[in-house]
Amino acid sequence: MNKKAIFLDVDGTLLNDEHQMPEENVTALKKAVEAGHEVVITTGRPTVSAGMLLSKYGLDQIGCRYVIAFNGGIIKDCKTGEIFFSHAFSIPRVKELIEYAREADIYIQTYEGDVVLTDRDDEHLEQYTVKTGMKKKVVSDLLDAVVEEPCKMLAIHLHDQEKLTEFCARMEAWAKDKADMYFSCKEYLEIVPKGICKGNALRAFCEKTGIPVQNTIAAGDDCNDLSMIEAAGLGCAVANAVERVKEAADYVTLRNNNQAAIAEIVEKFMLDEA
Repeated sequence: MNKKAIFLDVDGTLLNDEHQMPEENVTALKKAVEAGHEVVITTGRPTVSAGMLLSKYGLDQIGCRYVIAFNGGIIKDCKTGEIFFSHAFSIPRVKELIEYAREADIYIQTYEGDVVLTDRDDEHLEQYTVKTGMKKKVVSDLLDAVVEEPCKMLAIHLHDQEKLTEFCARMEAWAKDKADMYFSCKEYLEIVPKGICKGNALRAFCEKTGIPVQNTIAAGDDCNDLSMIEAAGLGCAVANAVERVKEAADYVTLRNNNQAAIAEIVEKFMLDEA
């Protein structure tokens, strides 16, 4: 009954501003796993990108096996390959979103297998693929090329968040019973099927594994993390989090993501009783 699970947002939380994981975080997570706890990477990134993080930092070798990807659209056991939750947009819904984004002159991308699918090979795609390590597939017409139902779509604007905010507001009536839209950082507007969020994924994970929700910890920095911070037994905001996340959190770290904030949380709330 003392087993805990920590759900960790990636960008701006677990990783520093150079998209690298501080060594202190790696060490702390290894100690948490050795103490018998679960570490769950919980990200807006696709499943393949989340899995690459486990491998890159050797976390898969010490027992970190679970990822929640696409903001809760998929829950996967990377050790066995089992996907025990998945929910995606229908193809007609994807095409509607593409058309709306075109009308607003907003870059939008979807996913096909382990690659990013888009018809705009520009700085938005370049920044995303460098950040996530994802491969890209650029087509002449995204509307004609979509054949796979994605767990999310992503609208990006690197220079003007207001354009994304206006697009989100314009889509509100359409999205009412079809989709949820929220920011994961000021450049990324996440678009997911209705009801998909990190908080619901946290609850589904607990139901699957038998870990009580009150034994969970969640940590994040931006609006797509709000649901899991509110759902967890202990919701944590890193020091660099946006104000809405800090206000919702039970604990705000002293350190920011560049200073191994996750190590602070693990040491304070997971290892004190180990």
